[in-house]
Amino acid sequence: MRRFSFLPIVNTLIYLFIIAPLVVVIITSFGASNYLVFPPKGFSLEWYSYVFTSGRYAGPFWNSIFIAVVSTIFSLLIGTLISLAFKKYQFPLKGFMSSLFLSPLLVPTLLFGIGLLIFYSNLGVQAHFTRLVIAHIILTVPYVIRTMGAGFARLDRSVEEAALILGATPLETFRLVTIPLVRPALMASAFFAFIMSFDELAVALFLSGPGMTTLPMLIYSDIQFNLNPAVAAVSTIIILGTFLIGLLGIGLLRRSKIL
Repeated sequence: MRRFSFLPIVNTLIYLFIIAPLVVVIITSFGASNYLVFPPKGFSLEWYSYVFTSGRYAGPFWNSIFIAVVSTIFSLLIGTLISLAFKKYQFPLKGFMSSLFLSPLLVPTLLFGIGLLIFYSNLGVQAHFTRLVIAHIILTVPYVIRTMGAGFARLDRSVEEAALILGATPLETFRLVTIPLVRPALMASAFFAFIMSFDELAVALFLSGPGMTTLPMLIYSDIQFNLNPAVAAVSTIIILGTFLIGLLGIGLLRRSKIL
């Protein structure tokens, strides 16, 4: 006799708990009223038109994109080299160093933002873009290390050894052999780093300043002082973009047999 299991029911409830707020936001974004209400009164695309034509969201959007792109590039470079060093070499305090590089995943971003604000103030760093980029690099490098670590773990060392035997230098082997073999993991790391940087809010609230408003910051401000369906519309656009990028990242991970 097959035993009844509550696990599928619990999993379904968890999924509904996560997805339900997103569904509410998406449905609300199509409301015709001038204020947020659920269920929406009428149907309208007015607020999507406002988001794309008002120009209010363009500046913060491109700020977020620029910060995310720069942070992703540096986090890929740093995280890939760190992950490769952990894979290939044995050195003292390796376990401690691994935990240190992954520690940003454990520290609440609120405390992290306060700590960086004090640190930058003591150093006299006033450039808001630089402050945000460095903070985002620190926050995204752990995701690159974890993802690339899984990619390097599945790398066939005999292919690299064959390239070295045939006369390739270590740098040529890394560029022409290693990187192409782990490219799916590298691309997945880039997607995850970009998403985490683009959506980050808590640290930006502490480290940004005049002229450096990110899109999540503007949405947060609108929720406090200008609550209307435009907030839901721009949030829906972010949800859709993040979902598509996430699907692409998961696909790359499965292609590289990391998932």
